[in-house]
Amino acid sequence: MWFHDAEEETAEREARRYSTRSLISRMWPFVRPHVSVFLLGAGMLTLSVGGQLAGPVILKRMIDDAIPSGSVSSVMLLAGLFAAVFAVAMVIGYIQVIITTRVGLAIVRDLKEKVFRHMLTLSLAYFDRHSSGKLMARVESDSERVRMLFSEVSLALLYSFVLVVGTASIMLLTNSTIAIPVLLLIVPVAVLTFFFLKLMRKLYGEVRSAFAKVSGFVAEYVRAVPLLQVFRATRMAARKMHDVGRFFLHREVRAEIVDYTFWSFISSLEIAAVVLILSVGRTGILTGAISVGTIILFVEFTRRLFLPIMQFSETLNMVQRAFASADRIFTILDTETATPDGWRGESEFPRDWKSIRFENVWFRYGEKWALKDVSFELARGTTTALVGRSGGGKSTIVNLLLRFYEPTEGRIMIDGNDIREFELEVWRARLGLVLQSVSLFSGTLSDNVTAFNDEISEKEQLGALSAIDATYLLANFSNGLKSEISEGGGNLSMGERQLISLARAVLYDPDILILDEATSSVDPGTERRIQRATTFLTRDRTSIVVAHRLSTITHADRILVVQHGEIIESGNHSELLAGNGVYTGLCKLQLVGSQEY
Repeated sequence: MWFHDAEEETAEREARRYSTRSLISRMWPFVRPHVSVFLLGAGMLTLSVGGQLAGPVILKRMIDDAIPSGSVSSVMLLAGLFAAVFAVAMVIGYIQVIITTRVGLAIVRDLKEKVFRHMLTLSLAYFDRHSSGKLMARVESDSERVRMLFSEVSLALLYSFVLVVGTASIMLLTNSTIAIPVLLLIVPVAVLTFFFLKLMRKLYGEVRSAFAKVSGFVAEYVRAVPLLQVFRATRMAARKMHDVGRFFLHREVRAEIVDYTFWSFISSLEIAAVVLILSVGRTGILTGAISVGTIILFVEFTRRLFLPIMQFSETLNMVQRAFASADRIFTILDTETATPDGWRGESEFPRDWKSIRFENVWFRYGEKWALKDVSFELARGTTTALVGRSGGGKSTIVNLLLRFYEPTEGRIMIDGNDIREFELEVWRARLGLVLQSVSLFSGTLSDNVTAFNDEISEKEQLGALSAIDATYLLANFSNGLKSEISEGGGNLSMGERQLISLARAVLYDPDILILDEATSSVDPGTERRIQRATTFLTRDRTSIVVAHRLSTITHADRILVVQHGEIIESGNHSELLAGNGVYTGLCKLQLVGSQEY
């Protein structure tokens, strides 16, 4: 419960700080539909606490009145009432937990859905700064804490408050002479608990840090076991593991000793409070001023006082952490996309456009320029290939065209219209994308071919597979298009995943097709099938091919050599070879001895 990891601290530093009033205002739309149910849960909690408070009062009445009177019927009546009150309080408490848990889950469901929908609108630049895995983990963790704020935490505060106030009130009304010393003893318990919790957060934070070192060490050295064995470094690794383990053990033992010592001390104070009650009440019992039932009542109520007071400080800490989590969630919701939607709709898009032009485009990731004053034109119906060494800027050109990023300077035009002026859906409806790393989802083959578009008929899907010579995929599955595909296409080969991606592009029939040539990880037979499918797709279509194998783009209408963020050569295959430049050197590395060269 006390662990506070480095990732959480980093997330807290990056998050905006909202005032409590602002956070309540922002969360109110999620809470408002459930207010009546939440108030019902709070009312039932109050009744449940009332039942717990009534128990000792009934017990006092039995001991002081019913038993001394010798009335069996009175004893049985009070005993039955005690059992009934206990049972009803438990049932009410059970129902209250179900109600408030459902409220919390409903609120967090709506919150997660809104965060997810907003994430779908953010640009790629946001996910460059925040890895998707860690981002979703943080959202999941933060949403859970916000859920607890509206279920366990808020009602725990109410429970503690009602129980302490109710208990203290009954004790003072019953006998202030005994109540005041007991209540004064509880004050330092509350103060000590507050400071103890702060200390334990620090100590367990050090434990978590030490544990992270152990985990990191094991992960790093286990991966390198063959290397350690070959170079006879296993003893060194074992010594290091021993040192790291001792470091963790020292902090773990220290934290546990402090933890158990404090709670043992608190338990002894509870015993001391009972001794105090017996000491103060002894004279009253002897003189008849205080009844035995009153002493029993005070002992029972004292046991009910310590736990909620000790829990109160931790509950307040959980409230603070829930608000910190809300800060991080609303920071995500308030993050504006770096690729805002345009204002021009479908009716304003040029139907018979002639060309797309990059005009003096500059772009940088942070301080590093990825593109420097890039200008070129894509004529409609032609195939343009981007070649060059990794990191040269090819993918950046594609990402800018897809509007995953915006140019730092310059613009991309389609028949004289800046593509940023068009709504994202309007622009991207013209684009098709086939990546080297194929994204497939858990679902049916049909779901993946259509990208979950139910309006595409089975006949159209079969036609798309047939067009790229991929109908053999259906023979590999017993249920055809209804066959299940595992997450990421784990039950498919790399080539089969690529063919599904190509079939998807055929179905959507885009004006502009972007291909990240992906035959490097497939067998020769599948490679030929993919190349035929690629040739079919690019025919009479505006295509941009990011080429890894130069043999696949020798017939491109235009080849752009991209290096260090600049286009250093441009022309078709023959023209570039004649220029004896960078492209010629790349061809010598890949195509020597082939017919293309």
